[in-house]
This record gives sequence, C-alpha cells and structure tokens, in this order.
Amino acid sequence: MTFVVFFILLCVFITPSLRAQNSYSEFERGLQLTEPQRTQVEDIRNRYINEWQSLRRESSRKHRELRELNRDPETNSARIGRIQGELQELDTARHNSYQQYRSEVSRTLNHRQREQYNSFCDQERRKNMQRFRPGRHGR
Repeated sequence: MTFVVFFILLCVFITPSLRAQNSYSEFERGLQLTEPQRTQVEDIRNRYINEWQSLRRESSRKHRELRELNRDPETNSARIGRIQGELQELDTARHNSYQQYRSEVSRTLNHRQREQYNSFCDQERRKNMQRFRPGRHGR
C-alpha cells in the first residue's frame, strides 16, 4: 500500500486525487507483481525517496525566494535570472531522477508488465500535463 501512495505522489509531484489513487490501485492489481518483484520495486522506490524530497524542498525554497525578488524585479533582475536558472536545473534533475527510477522499475518487470507499466505512466503524465496546462480563458 505504501508503494501505491508514493508512486502516485511521484507521478504528479503533488498530492494525488482520490480517483488517481483508485486508478493506480486497480492498475497495480492488474500488474500481478510477484512478491520478489514487489520487494524489488519497493527497494528501488526507497532509494529515491530522499532525493525526491530534497529536490522538492529545494524547488519550493527557490520559488519562495523568487516571489520575494519579484517584488522589486528591476533591482533584483540578475538574481531573478540566476534563481530561474537554478529552478530549471532542479526540474531537469527531478525529471532525470524519475526517468532513472522508471528504468530501474521496468527492469524488474516481465515484458507484459513493463508494457502496462510504461503505458500507465505515460498516460498519467499526459493527464497531469493537461491538468496543469494554462487554458486559453480570458485571452
């Protein structure tokens, strides 16, 4: 059960909706992981947890700092540019870490499970991108 919660959190980097949790629970049952696979996947997840939390905390800290600097953008333009670059680097690191995690998990799965896993992750990523994409309202 812990794996389900952390996986959904990882997929969206925010607290998932109840529908997403139910969706993943159903998906996980369909994967039919063996006990050794379940243990391997949980071990992989545990290796990445601290890195993800650290990246998330650092990103939040940088966003807060950027909000403060934006109160007087002319005076702080150089620092704003530097912080924006650092935020981009953090996003890249988070993306790379997630891709590495997915790759390691994929290697523990058989062919059928891997196809299902990759398909599910890609669908969830697309759903989340659409959910957070700014709309054209008010233009």
